[in-house]
Amino acid sequence: MTTIRDVARLAGVAPSTASLALNSRKRVSSDTRQKVLEAAQVLGYIPNSLAKNLTAQRTGIIGLLMAEIINPYHASLTHFIQKELRKRSYRMNLGITEGEALIEEEVLKDFISQKVDGVLIHTADIINFNLSTFYELIKRKIPSVLIGGGIEGVNLPIVDVELEKGSYLLTRYLIQRGYKRFLFLSGMKAAMTFKRRIDGFQKAMLENGYPVWETDIVETHPDIEGGYTSSLEIFNKNHPDYDVILCVNDYMAFGVLRALRELKIKVPENIGLAGFDDISFASVAGVPLTTVHIPIEGLAIKSVDLLYQRILYKESSEEKSLWKETVDTQVVVRQSTI
Repeated sequence: MTTIRDVARLAGVAPSTASLALNSRKRVSSDTRQKVLEAAQVLGYIPNSLAKNLTAQRTGIIGLLMAEIINPYHASLTHFIQKELRKRSYRMNLGITEGEALIEEEVLKDFISQKVDGVLIHTADIINFNLSTFYELIKRKIPSVLIGGGIEGVNLPIVDVELEKGSYLLTRYLIQRGYKRFLFLSGMKAAMTFKRRIDGFQKAMLENGYPVWETDIVETHPDIEGGYTSSLEIFNKNHPDYDVILCVNDYMAFGVLRALRELKIKVPENIGLAGFDDISFASVAGVPLTTVHIPIEGLAIKSVDLLYQRILYKESSEEKSLWKETVDTQVVVRQSTI
């Protein structure tokens, strides 16, 4: 059984200091307290007083707000979050919002009424959200974590994903490979997850002296059907001279692959194709997909860990150490580009 002495040894402090760090915010430095909290988390140590409080007050339920789980990226993230929550003896209540502001509000109100111990919010697909609902979480001091990026005006812990960086690096790589005419297929541009990917794309294009025309960034449904129908419409009607297509996710890119196959446009011989997310099917598609890798399991682990810290130690809004984590992205090159 892990003891306070084990925590103190790992943190490099005296047992009395470790005890103060876990039970008092005023008599130890913030750096020391952070070391002790991290050691306690690594060892799975829960002080008796905190354990009693958790047992007395907890419902054992965590709310997860997601726009949808049809896209394999969302499904995988949900799976890994549930897996991590189970390790900590929590049950998950999944609220699917379909990207609708009213449903988002209803789901969060349901979480509040169920007295969940905490809330995880996948912010990437939130568009016309109601700020007052998020403020209600803060006012009621319900520990909450935003996954995928922050929301302007909402002061909650964040696990961010380097979306702009990933899109920038992918675009720069494709430019270096000799591609000149880019078609960018996006979801709703108002959604932060897509806007940030567009920003990274545009930054790389402009830095390399490539023009970005408004008609080159096409808004469609970010799924297989959206990629399929948009590609058919664009290449049947306009006969454009694009030599590479960038999709905001791999799921959409699968639809593009289908359309190009019907149009007898070969990938990558006639046109390059790239996605984003690096879902499990990307490497086994008809043409293995060049994409941007998001470590989905790592994102889930960091999100659950950050929420657990909020639940366990009830950090005040002024104490923002460990309030932001970042998950990096990287380009994965496969056969869909030259």
